[in-house]
Amino acid sequence: MATIDSLLFNISSFIAGLFLLEYGADKFIDHTAIVAKRLNVSPTLVGLLTCGAEWEELVVIVVALSQKNSNMALGNLIGSSVANILASFSLGLLFMKKAEFDRSSKIYSTVLLSLTSVFLLLLIALKGSSFQWFGGILLIVAFVVYVISVASLIYRGTLTAPEDSDSDSDSSDDDSDSDSDSDDDRTINADDSDRGRPSDEEQAWTSDKGHQLNLLKPSPNKMAKAKKKSKAVKVINERPKTMRHHVVQLALGLAALLVSSYIIAHSASTIGHELALSGTVVGTTILSLATTLPEKFVAILGGARHQPGIMVANTVGSNIFLVTLCGGVLFIWGDASQLQLAFTLFEATVMWLSAVIIFGIVMMGGRRWMGVVMLVGYIAFLVVEIMNGRELDDE
Repeated sequence: MATIDSLLFNISSFIAGLFLLEYGADKFIDHTAIVAKRLNVSPTLVGLLTCGAEWEELVVIVVALSQKNSNMALGNLIGSSVANILASFSLGLLFMKKAEFDRSSKIYSTVLLSLTSVFLLLLIALKGSSFQWFGGILLIVAFVVYVISVASLIYRGTLTAPEDSDSDSDSSDDDSDSDSDSDDDRTINADDSDRGRPSDEEQAWTSDKGHQLNLLKPSPNKMAKAKKKSKAVKVINERPKTMRHHVVQLALGLAALLVSSYIIAHSASTIGHELALSGTVVGTTILSLATTLPEKFVAILGGARHQPGIMVANTVGSNIFLVTLCGGVLFIWGDASQLQLAFTLFEATVMWLSAVIIFGIVMMGGRRWMGVVMLVGYIAFLVVEIMNGRELDDE
């Protein structure tokens, strides 16, 4: 009974931690962007670092390392990389009969395949603390070079910046902050010239209803009232929030990230222990599946709206962040003995093949059946991981 109570408590803590993690990520990303804008930092660089970036994954990995749990940190990195492609990108393909990808997507996928290969080679060749530090510094330098090069290419119009995968659940408070910051120069009073043109409601009816306009158009009295209400809204002047407000919100977001990551890492470790699973398997299955939920949501939206570029930018951008910055942190602060034993050839192969698969799909074009095959492959990966994890625990 005590075991069941402990398992249920940690599952509840894990779920609550996920909600707090998403809240913290949203706060941190939104207000970081606003503060950077106030400080005249490049919006392209801000977009690159806040969108398509796995900051919550990084914090979870750092917390796991602080708990001397390098195997779960590595498992989370590998599992998230696989889940982003086989379980997130594939969902977007299900909503499209045929997907063609632009030049930006092809460049992103090529870079991902190269960096994934480098990360796995370093991981397999991991020997001694000196080589471990060398590998970590190399990966972090690769991340810096990636950010600088992609930012410059975006400036030139060669690439499209990744869409935001962590801010899909923005709060109304954050929305109002962003709106007030971007609308500082808005004219308060409506111009007299507006009297001669149709109101927003009339234009919406004209463009959206088409031939139904004469049948469904509201009465003149209702349109007049709606027009007055629209003008009244324009008069409202929202004062932008102060810099102090955004800095405090940013700090709160960071604090929520740290607390939630501790809760998630600790509860996931306990769940794995209760289910007789190794730390690596917990990271590749439970932890990675949960922390990649935002990518799944964005992939579904990208597929439903027939925007394959969004799917690729988020999936590939997230994985590049994982194998460079997160991988570098893992190499530098992780336990070498644990890292050498924390992964199998099967996991490394699946991670590399996932990068090959998305590279091939982007180059040749995606089809709906490919998404089905990828999802089936991911389910098979989870089953094999859980079975192998139980066998390792038994041994």
